[in-house]
Amino acid sequence: MAIRKFRKNMKPVIWVVTIFFLISLIAGYAMSFRSSSANTQLAFKLNGKKVTMVEAHRSMAIMSENYKRYLETNIDPELMNTIAFNELINRNLLLEMADKLKVKVSGSEVSAQMDQIKAAFPDKEQFKSALLSQGYTTKTLENEIRENLILQKTSEAITQGVQVTPEEIDEYYADYKYTMFQGKPLEEVKTQIEQALKMQKGAEAYAKDMSEARAKMKLEDLDKNFDAYVEKEAFEFDGVKVSNVEFDKRVLNTLAMTKGDLEGAKELAKSSIESEIKLLKASEAKGIKVDSVLPLDLQVANAVKELYSKLKSEVTYTQNDLKEFFEENQLNYDTLESADANIAILKVQPTESDDQKAKEKAEDLLKKVNKDNFAEMAKNFSDGPSGPTGGALGTFKKGDMVKPFEDAAFAGTPGEIYPEVVKTQFGYHIIFVQEKDDKAETVTASHILIIPEPSEETINSKDAQIAQIVKDLTDKTITFDDLKNDKDIVFSEKIDGITKEGYIPGLGYNEELAKAIYDSKIGDVGFIKDQKDFIIYKKDSQTDEKKADFQEFENQVKTDYINAKAQEALKEIELSTQNTEN
Repeated sequence: MAIRKFRKNMKPVIWVVTIFFLISLIAGYAMSFRSSSANTQLAFKLNGKKVTMVEAHRSMAIMSENYKRYLETNIDPELMNTIAFNELINRNLLLEMADKLKVKVSGSEVSAQMDQIKAAFPDKEQFKSALLSQGYTTKTLENEIRENLILQKTSEAITQGVQVTPEEIDEYYADYKYTMFQGKPLEEVKTQIEQALKMQKGAEAYAKDMSEARAKMKLEDLDKNFDAYVEKEAFEFDGVKVSNVEFDKRVLNTLAMTKGDLEGAKELAKSSIESEIKLLKASEAKGIKVDSVLPLDLQVANAVKELYSKLKSEVTYTQNDLKEFFEENQLNYDTLESADANIAILKVQPTESDDQKAKEKAEDLLKKVNKDNFAEMAKNFSDGPSGPTGGALGTFKKGDMVKPFEDAAFAGTPGEIYPEVVKTQFGYHIIFVQEKDDKAETVTASHILIIPEPSEETINSKDAQIAQIVKDLTDKTITFDDLKNDKDIVFSEKIDGITKEGYIPGLGYNEELAKAIYDSKIGDVGFIKDQKDFIIYKKDSQTDEKKADFQEFENQVKTDYINAKAQEALKEIELSTQNTEN
């Protein structure tokens, strides 16, 4: 339990974003390098700085664990170690950049993070035990926190250091005026554009700085165990050299597509990289040059961006072309009938009496259920999503389930139903422990879940509260933003584009709510009862259906036509570069 708390509290405060991966280097991992000799044994020196075996192996082990959870499959250790080793190199090079940028972290910042972690433990002894289980001392943990805060600030400093020109803002706005920005004026979205461009250029600046730093770095006294993981050429295609690091990262990202088939992932990764190199060469043939210092994926991304801009500049058209395009895509320009409204959802919570009824129902079922009729009883009575499949939860390990459920499942006897109803945040569970594997520390189980639900009496008791909210909104003594502070309100937002057919963007279809909104006058506040919830609304505006006129939309049609033709041309180029060899 203490270790789980340690992991949970470390993750949000100790992290660093790189252009390649998001890695939590302080996630829990039981270290096997705890002896004093392992703590000081040298893995390598980078530009004169010593990196120990503990640091190197921790990075590799944690990354492997993280990706196993993501891919739900075993990952080739050599593949994982190559990526992890080079990510460790990047981490240390970024720390060097921090020194050059004079990035500082105060002792109070470190202490604040440390205090958050300590607060998760009942006492100092449990905190110390958790540290030891992770291979840390208080001092090494503080150093780790300091380094990660420095890395975070360095990434932010690189992004803040880039400059965005007015021309870049204008170009970005022109590209997305009628799509992302829905025709809004430039001044209204200028800040958003600046932030997006800063993030984009910051990522590129980081990648370039890192590539240059790697090219100049001095790697010495490398332990022979790491020889295989040093960056080197994996293969060459059409004059472009692809490193083992770039290739292995692509393989890793492809494993999910091949469902863990390593050889299939390697073939797919190689094929996609070769296609990208062909696209890069096709861009060069069009006179487009990109910075070869950048990683291959960024080179390709920049080349495609420039190629697309060039293709747009080459599009020609007549007035008839634009009119034909407009007529073919008329529905995209027509104004459809829609309404805008503020919507809040009040969720009725079960009372203690409702909870007691659910408990009694579960206890009554426990008396009737046995291992032979469990699946059928689950299908008939369980409120959980596993009910239709007989309550089957499959096999799980410690940490996968909420604590009360986990404790009961692992304490239960295989082949028997746990003798008590178990309460969790989800409701009341009847647990059938089917199998246990003590060596693997796993349990296979099914359950019947009874969820406490508010009774009609409980729901009706909210009528006065709803009436008061409607009155206060009508009198403008409160706003829908104020409702966000009400513990019973689970949603309160302004929603645009509500259709008469009942589609509520972000909430799905609700014909009754849409009808109530359309039947209301502008400014009216009302509510509907939706099963066990109440939905409060205020109609803000309504737009009637209108057929588009070409003259009114000519500029947008011109932009859309150019984009469509450029996309067609780009698609042809991309298809010509795809690797079709078996």
